[in-house]
Amino acid sequence: MKRRWSTLVAMAAATVVFVGLSSAFATSDPHHTDDSPRLDDVLRLENVTLPWVMPLKGGTCTLPASVGEINPVDNSGDRLRKVTSKVRADGTQVIVQDDLKTGKAKDSNGNAYHFIYTNRVVFRVSPGLPADVKVRMTDNFRLYGNRLHMIASFDWRWTYTLPDGVKVTLEPSADFPVEAFVFATADGVNPAPGVRHWRQLSTRGDPWNCDPL
Repeated sequence: MKRRWSTLVAMAAATVVFVGLSSAFATSDPHHTDDSPRLDDVLRLENVTLPWVMPLKGGTCTLPASVGEINPVDNSGDRLRKVTSKVRADGTQVIVQDDLKTGKAKDSNGNAYHFIYTNRVVFRVSPGLPADVKVRMTDNFRLYGNRLHMIASFDWRWTYTLPDGVKVTLEPSADFPVEAFVFATADGVNPAPGVRHWRQLSTRGDPWNCDPL
Protein backbone atom coordinates (compact mmCIF):
# COMPACT_ATOMS: atom_id res chain seq x y z
CA MET A 1 0.00 0.00 0.00
CA LYS A 2 1.43 3.36 -0.98
CA ARG A 3 0.33 6.39 1.03
CA ARG A 4 3.47 8.51 0.74
CA TRP A 5 6.91 8.59 -0.80
CA SER A 6 9.09 6.41 1.42
CA THR A 7 12.78 6.92 2.12
CA LEU A 8 15.14 3.98 1.90
CA VAL A 9 17.70 4.50 4.62
CA ALA A 10 20.95 2.84 3.60
CA MET A 11 23.32 2.57 6.55
CA ALA A 12 27.11 2.51 6.28
CA ALA A 13 27.17 -1.26 6.07
CA ALA A 14 24.61 -1.37 3.29
CA THR A 15 25.47 -2.44 -0.21
CA VAL A 16 23.75 -0.37 -2.89
CA VAL A 17 23.93 -1.20 -6.57
CA PHE A 18 22.18 1.14 -9.00
CA VAL A 19 22.19 0.11 -12.63
CA GLY A 20 20.26 2.66 -14.60
CA LEU A 21 19.94 5.57 -16.95
CA SER A 22 20.08 9.18 -15.93
CA SER A 23 18.32 10.40 -19.04
CA ALA A 24 14.57 10.32 -19.38
CA PHE A 25 14.65 7.70 -22.12
CA ALA A 26 17.19 5.37 -23.67
CA THR A 27 17.16 2.64 -26.28
CA SER A 28 18.40 -0.54 -24.62
CA ASP A 29 16.30 -3.32 -26.15
CA PRO A 30 18.33 -5.22 -28.77
CA HIS A 31 15.06 -6.29 -30.41
CA HIS A 32 13.79 -2.71 -30.60
CA THR A 33 13.95 -1.54 -34.21
CA ASP A 34 11.61 1.48 -34.37
CA ASP A 35 12.47 5.01 -33.29
CA SER A 36 10.05 5.33 -30.36
CA PRO A 37 11.63 6.52 -27.09
CA ARG A 38 12.22 3.73 -24.54
CA LEU A 39 13.58 3.22 -21.06
CA ASP A 40 14.71 0.04 -19.30
CA ASP A 41 16.11 0.56 -15.82
CA VAL A 42 16.95 -1.76 -12.90
CA LEU A 43 17.62 -0.79 -9.28
CA ARG A 44 19.07 -3.22 -6.72
CA LEU A 45 19.43 -2.39 -3.03
CA GLU A 46 20.88 -4.89 -0.57
CA ASN A 47 21.05 -4.87 3.24
CA VAL A 48 19.12 -1.62 3.60
CA THR A 49 16.46 -0.42 5.98
CA LEU A 50 13.04 -0.54 4.32
CA PRO A 51 10.91 1.74 6.54
CA TRP A 52 7.26 0.91 7.07
CA VAL A 53 4.48 3.50 7.07
CA MET A 54 3.31 2.14 10.43
CA PRO A 55 4.02 -0.83 12.68
CA LEU A 56 1.74 -3.86 12.53
CA LYS A 57 -0.16 -3.99 15.81
CA GLY A 58 -1.26 -7.11 17.63
CA GLY A 59 -5.02 -7.44 17.82
CA THR A 60 -5.39 -6.16 14.25
CA CYS A 61 -4.67 -7.58 10.79
CA THR A 62 -5.40 -11.14 12.04
CA LEU A 63 -2.39 -10.85 14.40
CA PRO A 64 -2.80 -11.94 18.04
CA ALA A 65 -2.58 -9.19 20.64
CA SER A 66 0.32 -11.00 22.31
CA VAL A 67 2.80 -9.93 19.59
CA GLY A 68 2.57 -6.27 20.62
CA GLU A 69 4.00 -4.41 17.64
CA ILE A 70 5.91 -5.75 14.65
CA ASN A 71 8.55 -3.52 13.04
CA PRO A 72 11.18 -4.04 10.32
CA VAL A 73 14.76 -4.86 11.32
CA ASP A 74 17.33 -2.26 10.26
CA ASN A 75 19.69 -3.20 7.43
CA SER A 76 17.88 -6.47 6.70
CA GLY A 77 16.00 -5.52 3.56
CA ASP A 78 16.58 -6.01 -0.16
CA ARG A 79 14.85 -4.29 -3.05
CA LEU A 80 14.74 -5.13 -6.76
CA ARG A 81 12.90 -2.64 -8.96
CA LYS A 82 12.55 -2.61 -12.73
CA VAL A 83 11.08 0.31 -14.65
CA THR A 84 10.30 0.26 -18.36
CA SER A 85 8.74 2.97 -20.48
CA LYS A 86 7.86 3.35 -24.12
CA VAL A 87 5.83 5.64 -26.33
CA ARG A 88 3.36 3.98 -28.65
CA ALA A 89 2.65 5.05 -32.20
CA ASP A 90 -0.46 6.95 -31.09
CA GLY A 91 1.59 8.98 -28.60
CA THR A 92 0.42 7.12 -25.49
CA GLN A 93 3.21 6.64 -22.96
CA VAL A 94 3.21 3.29 -21.13
CA ILE A 95 5.29 3.11 -17.91
CA VAL A 96 5.60 -0.17 -16.00
CA GLN A 97 7.24 -0.78 -12.63
CA ASP A 98 7.81 -4.15 -10.98
CA ASP A 99 8.96 -3.82 -7.37
CA LEU A 100 10.08 -6.57 -4.97
CA LYS A 101 11.00 -5.88 -1.35
CA THR A 102 12.01 -8.51 1.20
CA GLY A 103 13.29 -8.29 4.73
CA LYS A 104 13.08 -9.27 8.37
CA ALA A 105 10.93 -7.99 11.20
CA LYS A 106 10.57 -8.48 14.96
CA ASP A 107 7.70 -8.15 17.39
CA SER A 108 7.71 -6.67 20.88
CA ASN A 109 8.77 -10.02 22.32
CA GLY A 110 11.76 -10.44 20.03
CA ASN A 111 10.12 -13.06 17.80
CA ALA A 112 11.40 -13.04 14.21
CA TYR A 113 9.41 -12.70 10.99
CA HIS A 114 10.05 -12.36 7.26
CA PHE A 115 8.13 -10.14 4.89
CA ILE A 116 7.72 -10.21 1.12
CA TYR A 117 6.23 -7.28 -0.76
CA THR A 118 5.47 -7.23 -4.49
CA ASN A 119 3.97 -4.38 -6.46
CA ARG A 120 3.30 -4.04 -10.18
CA VAL A 121 1.94 -0.78 -11.52
CA VAL A 122 1.18 0.16 -15.12
CA PHE A 123 0.63 3.80 -16.12
CA ARG A 124 -0.93 4.69 -19.46
CA VAL A 125 -0.51 8.40 -20.10
CA SER A 126 -2.55 9.96 -22.89
CA PRO A 127 -0.82 12.22 -25.43
CA GLY A 128 -1.40 15.94 -25.23
CA LEU A 129 -2.34 18.11 -22.27
CA PRO A 130 -4.03 17.83 -19.89
CA ALA A 131 -2.93 14.20 -19.67
CA ASP A 132 -5.22 11.43 -18.48
CA VAL A 133 -3.28 8.85 -16.44
CA LYS A 134 -4.81 5.38 -16.29
CA VAL A 135 -3.34 3.23 -13.51
CA ARG A 136 -3.55 -0.48 -12.76
CA MET A 137 -1.82 -1.66 -9.60
CA THR A 138 -1.47 -5.13 -8.10
CA ASP A 139 -0.01 -5.10 -4.61
CA ASN A 140 0.76 -7.93 -2.18
CA PHE A 141 2.27 -7.88 1.33
CA ARG A 142 3.00 -11.13 3.20
CA LEU A 143 4.36 -11.55 6.72
CA TYR A 144 5.23 -14.95 8.09
CA GLY A 145 7.02 -16.43 11.08
CA ASN A 146 6.30 -17.41 14.70
CA ARG A 147 3.55 -19.70 13.33
CA LEU A 148 1.76 -16.72 11.78
CA HIS A 149 0.98 -15.88 8.15
CA MET A 150 -0.65 -12.58 7.24
CA ILE A 151 -1.61 -11.43 3.73
CA ALA A 152 -2.92 -8.09 2.46
CA SER A 153 -3.31 -7.56 -1.28
CA PHE A 154 -5.31 -5.78 -3.96
CA ASP A 155 -5.76 -5.37 -7.70
CA TRP A 156 -7.15 -1.90 -8.46
CA ARG A 157 -7.63 0.44 -11.40
CA TRP A 158 -8.21 4.19 -11.46
CA THR A 159 -7.76 7.33 -13.56
CA TYR A 160 -6.62 10.86 -12.79
CA THR A 161 -5.74 13.96 -14.84
CA LEU A 162 -2.57 16.06 -14.78
CA PRO A 163 -2.57 19.47 -16.50
CA ASP A 164 1.20 19.29 -17.17
CA GLY A 165 1.55 15.53 -17.77
CA VAL A 166 3.89 13.19 -15.90
CA LYS A 167 7.64 13.15 -15.39
CA VAL A 168 9.54 9.88 -15.18
CA THR A 169 11.71 9.58 -12.05
CA LEU A 170 14.31 6.93 -11.26
CA GLU A 171 15.23 8.17 -7.79
CA PRO A 172 16.10 5.20 -5.52
CA SER A 173 13.89 6.67 -2.78
CA ALA A 174 10.84 6.92 -5.05
CA ASP A 175 7.96 4.51 -4.51
CA PHE A 176 6.68 5.15 -8.03
CA PRO A 177 8.38 6.01 -11.32
CA VAL A 178 6.20 9.03 -12.11
CA GLU A 179 5.68 12.53 -10.78
CA ALA A 180 3.09 13.57 -9.87
CA PHE A 181 1.37 10.45 -8.60
CA VAL A 182 -2.19 10.26 -7.25
CA PHE A 183 -3.15 7.09 -5.36
CA ALA A 184 -6.66 5.67 -5.73
CA THR A 185 -7.84 6.58 -2.23
CA ALA A 186 -6.83 8.76 0.68
CA ASP A 187 -8.84 6.95 3.33
CA GLY A 188 -9.19 3.38 2.07
CA VAL A 189 -12.90 3.87 1.40
CA ASN A 190 -13.51 6.77 -0.99
CA PRO A 191 -11.74 7.84 -4.17
CA ALA A 192 -9.04 10.44 -3.59
CA PRO A 193 -9.68 13.98 -4.88
CA GLY A 194 -9.27 13.99 -8.65
CA VAL A 195 -9.56 10.19 -8.97
CA ARG A 196 -12.14 8.77 -11.39
CA HIS A 197 -13.25 5.25 -12.25
CA TRP A 198 -11.76 3.53 -9.19
CA ARG A 199 -12.40 -0.18 -9.70
CA GLN A 200 -11.48 -2.64 -6.98
CA LEU A 201 -11.02 -5.78 -9.08
CA SER A 202 -9.97 -7.78 -6.03
CA THR A 203 -9.02 -7.08 -2.42
CA ARG A 204 -7.75 -9.52 0.20
CA GLY A 205 -7.41 -8.70 3.86
CA ASP A 206 -7.14 -5.03 4.82
CA PRO A 207 -4.42 -3.51 2.64
CA TRP A 208 -5.12 0.04 3.83
CA ASN A 209 -4.34 -0.80 7.47
CA CYS A 210 -2.24 -3.94 7.17
CA ASP A 211 0.19 -3.25 4.31
CA PRO A 212 2.97 -1.10 5.80
CA LEU A 213 4.87 -0.73 2.52
